[in-house]
Amino acid sequence: MATVSPISARLPVGQPQGAYYTVSISQTSYSTAESTAGGGISPVSAWDFTTKPTTLAKATLVAQAELRYKKMLQILQVRSNFRIVNIVPTYSSSAGDNMIQTLAFGLVFENDDFVPTFGTNVDGSTTVTKADYIRDKIAEVLSTSFTEVRTVYNPTSGAGLISTASVTAAAVDTNNTRLVNSITVSEVSGFRVNLSTELDSPGSGLNPTAE
Repeated sequence: MATVSPISARLPVGQPQGAYYTVSISQTSYSTAESTAGGGISPVSAWDFTTKPTTLAKATLVAQAELRYKKMLQILQVRSNFRIVNIVPTYSSSAGDNMIQTLAFGLVFENDDFVPTFGTNVDGSTTVTKADYIRDKIAEVLSTSFTEVRTVYNPTSGAGLISTASVTAAAVDTNNTRLVNSITVSEVSGFRVNLSTELDSPGSGLNPTAE
């Protein structure tokens, strides 16, 4: 068997090595208090729920979860571009007063050669794989405090139902070991589509020519 590169068709076979990781964040141990620690992490906004949050405090928890999700995306893309796929936020019901239970999604990195295999997690454990590094960065977000001015759903504000407020999302759990153990990251083997044979030089007579 032989792999022949489709050079004449101008197909981009020499792309960087991508990689696919699945992530699951179990949030049942995270704070449910109506405080800066509550809300967990989620991309779901108050407007996405079938039943909207019934109080401003509950809506603020939703905004805190969104802020953590935004910060997670920012910190993960420092090393390489990526995209989120197959995202599944799981709640006990579609009512906005309920906190998220699990957030599962896939991460497709454009070039995971740039993703390190070293570092120290928030619980003091050592990073030895790329999956460890991804988990470390997510745990870093969930154990850190962020403040940002955001638009918050406000069921008491009248016709607009919107407030602009300073939202602070603090650490979701004070037990860093439990926090790290709540995050599972696994690489999906076989996802890499660029084999070494696909990156070989073109065969005789197949060099691309200008048109």
